[in-house]
Parts: sequence; C-alpha cells; structure tokens
Amino acid sequence: MKRYLELGKYLIKSFAKEKAGSAILEIVIILAIFGVSAAVITPIVRTQLAETYDSESKDITFGGERGDAVLTATPQTNSLTAVDTSPSTTHQTAKVFRFDGSTYLQLPKRLTTFGSTDFTLEGWFNIITAPGADAIFGLNGSQPVDNNLTFGVWGNKYHINPGPDGNSGLSSPMDVKKNQKVHLAWSVKSDKLSLYENGVLIWSVNAPRNYYTKEEGPKLGMEFDNWTPSDFYDGYMYEVRLYTKALTQTEVTNNMNGNTDRSSLVGEYLFNDGAGNVIIDHSGSGNDAVIVGNPVWENK
Repeated sequence: MKRYLELGKYLIKSFAKEKAGSAILEIVIILAIFGVSAAVITPIVRTQLAETYDSESKDITFGGERGDAVLTATPQTNSLTAVDTSPSTTHQTAKVFRFDGSTYLQLPKRLTTFGSTDFTLEGWFNIITAPGADAIFGLNGSQPVDNNLTFGVWGNKYHINPGPDGNSGLSSPMDVKKNQKVHLAWSVKSDKLSLYENGVLIWSVNAPRNYYTKEEGPKLGMEFDNWTPSDFYDGYMYEVRLYTKALTQTEVTNNMNGNTDRSSLVGEYLFNDGAGNVIIDHSGSGNDAVIVGNPVWENK
C-alpha cells in the first residue's frame, strides 16, 4: 500500500499543471489498475475537486483530520485542505438585551394606534423582580388626561389596564412565574382578554377597549405613573411580537413552538442584536425600537 501511495503522490505532481478534470481521470484510472481501493482514491478526488492545487508546491503530505484526507502544500501560503464538513461554530448566540430596571424601549409613534382594534402581545419572558410593578408594555402619555393601555406584572400577578385611567387595572387570580423563561400572550378580541401561559389559557376577563393617547409611541419595559416614567421592567424579553389581531390558542402554541404566524404582525423584537441602542424590528414593518438609558448586553 505504501508503494501505491507513493505512486499517487508522483501522479499528482506530474499532473499538477494540467486541468483538474483530466488529471483526476488519469489518476483514478492508473490507481485502479494497480488495485488501489476506493477508500484511497476517493479522498484524493474529493480534495482535487475542492480546490485548485498549487502547482509550485514542493511537499505534499497526506493525513487524517475528522476522517477526511488533507492535502497540505508547503511552504506556500495558499495551502490546500479538504472541505471541512464538521458543524460550524461561527454562528454563536449573540448577546441579549437586559432590562435592568432603569432602561426601556421607545417604539415609533405610528404604533399609537395599537390596541384600538383586536391585538396581541406575545413572546418569551424571564421576569426577575416580581412581586412589584414591572411594565411589559405601556401606551400612555405624560399628561393627566391621557388614557392608557398597559400590561405586565403588578403585585406578583399578571396585569392589564385597558383604560381609561390608572384605576382601571385588572389582575389575574394566579401568581406570576418568575425567575424562569415563560411564554406569555395577551390576546384581546372584542373587548375580551385571553391570557396564555406556555400555550395554556389561564385567564379570561372583559377588558373594554378605549381610545389611547396619541402623544407618543408605546414603550416596552416602562409606563407612566402619575405622569412620571416608572414601573421599569427588570428581566429579559425574547422574541416579542405585536399583532393587530387576536391570536387564537392554536396560533399562540404554534408561535411558542417556533412556527410563527406572520399575518397582521407589526412588530417583532428578538433582543439578540448584541450591541448598540437599537432593537431591530424583524416583522418587515420598520418599527425599530430605541433603547432609552444605558444599554446592558449580556451572554445568556
């Protein structure tokens, strides 16, 4: 076998200046005549097909790497190796945004109409500070006469306030799941809220719709309390989506399992941008969110 490999080396050198196609064919034929097995021939052919051989190389070595043949040319800088078929490690999870209790996201003003028709806010959350008051979504202004639409966590309960004022809040009978990743969806259809937790309907309540402030766009992670920024969210959000329709339980479950419904989707925030002060909207609507405060990005 050693003699056949030496012959193979000689043939590769001999055909280095020829076109790859004819050289490969002659190598295969000659090696086959001498009884060299496919296990030896195939790596040579695959390597030749992968890249163009450097005809001025002086040393040619064969070696095993991840089970593949490797052809290395030295001392040239454009050395040749077989195609690496091992899983890529270049696409690592990016850093995610951390709501640290002092930052929030400002959404575009054109989303002030969100909530005036059927709607859904859906996504993954890791709520750190409950019990407390952690606003996930706030559409209310800094003026005393502003109506509001807010939802999040109040007093260790899931919460929605459909307006018209701060005394209109509704809280769930069950406690919040905190310090763990949980999928939540607030879905409102014809003035009725359905709250889903990990795909299960856990709360249904009447939530009459109001006309909400047009002063500024909604926020993620903060709402105004007595016309002052407050109730900052502490924790993480992942894959948060805003819909101008009420998702059904089936659609919520599909989203939770990665089969995202994209109809009536007006905002999609993955929170894995990794750096900077902008959270990109992946819905295609162009509703990028701006981080207000000092951004905190963490490996998660």
